[in-house]
Amino acid sequence: AAPAPAQELYGSVVGVVKDAQGAFVPGATITITNKDTNLTRDTTTGAEGTYSMASVPAGRYDVKVSLQGFRESVRANVPVTIGQISRVDITLEVGTLSETVTVASEAQLLQTDKADIHTEIKSSELVAMPLNRFRNYQALMNLVPGTTPMAFGNAETDTPARSLATNVNGQANTNNTTRTDGATNMNVWLPNHNMYISPAETVDTVNVSTSSFDAEQGMAGGAAVTVITKSGTNQFKGSAFEFYNGEKLNAKPYFFGVGGQAAAPPKLPLKANIYGGTVGGPISRNHLFFFGSFEGYKRRQSLFTFFSVPDAKIRAGDFSGAVVSATNSAQQTIYNPFTGNANGTGRDPFPSNQIPTGMLDPIALKIQNLLYPLPNIQGIGAGGLVNNYQRSETRTVDRGNYDGKVNWNRTAAWTRRSRT
Repeated sequence: AAPAPAQELYGSVVGVVKDAQGAFVPGATITITNKDTNLTRDTTTGAEGTYSMASVPAGRYDVKVSLQGFRESVRANVPVTIGQISRVDITLEVGTLSETVTVASEAQLLQTDKADIHTEIKSSELVAMPLNRFRNYQALMNLVPGTTPMAFGNAETDTPARSLATNVNGQANTNNTTRTDGATNMNVWLPNHNMYISPAETVDTVNVSTSSFDAEQGMAGGAAVTVITKSGTNQFKGSAFEFYNGEKLNAKPYFFGVGGQAAAPPKLPLKANIYGGTVGGPISRNHLFFFGSFEGYKRRQSLFTFFSVPDAKIRAGDFSGAVVSATNSAQQTIYNPFTGNANGTGRDPFPSNQIPTGMLDPIALKIQNLLYPLPNIQGIGAGGLVNNYQRSETRTVDRGNYDGKVNWNRTAAWTRRSRT
């Protein structure tokens, strides 16, 4: 897909140029050059020495200012990030253009031109900090002020990407929006989930705006999340990774049931692998770039699940051992529905809480015998009727994520990106 250009995919570079006496310098040439792709943009300062460049792709830039009669000034490694304004104010010194003054930029520029409250998570943090077992970048959104702990909202069968959801600043999690490379990323039927979760190794920047964000990040009441995936550069780069988990690395589960009628191993078998790699580089230097990745996820897991099923006495209509709940040992009284008033009052209880065999519906008995197994372990609670059936299950999950991205810098003012 090739989403239409959106301003939140880019940043801006603005500033003021002055001379040593603090006077504005009009007509100075401003040139910015991307350190990784050699993309170049230029403009000139206005009557009050100001300049502005919008829709600048994120990255590291050298900002060069030149004007006859002044030394050339270069601010190196200026960070430009998505949806933000990078302010670079420069003071020119009298001299010749053959002289150059180079100043290293701060790694993080002070935000003075926008009022939004945002948190930015870069790729180096995504791959270095602990993530959950699915390697989901959303796990680090727990670090954003105002968020509740991220959690799964649905089962793996209907959200196989294992998207996480959170409430931000007290808003419902359905009020959050996520855009990935400019395209709205939302499960239509479950709007609190992302439709696709980009693998952590493919994510370049995650910008989470939680207050006073721009109109271009609209449709959000809680958080406006912008995800930018990695692009190729003039250098070939790649990575390979694998993460493994097995039962030998895990602690022994505390509870497998009471009574041991169904034997349980010390640890349940488990084998989980996340593996893959990335590669990116130039197709045509300075103009055409590619980035691709693969992430495989395989899990083989055995587990015990517990159910509450009727024992032989209850199946025969004998509720003499039935109680209100697992925490309330008071006897549960069973009433004869064919006695008393039409509104349910005045009904007589069955003697000893036992329903006569002749009153048991034969169809219900057939369904019971067909669909409900007998208990196979001692349950918990009074009467042992809670979690009294233990079943061993083996679950298998296989998932593969393929990502591809192509960037074309046709001219300084015309760029195009496409991803699949």
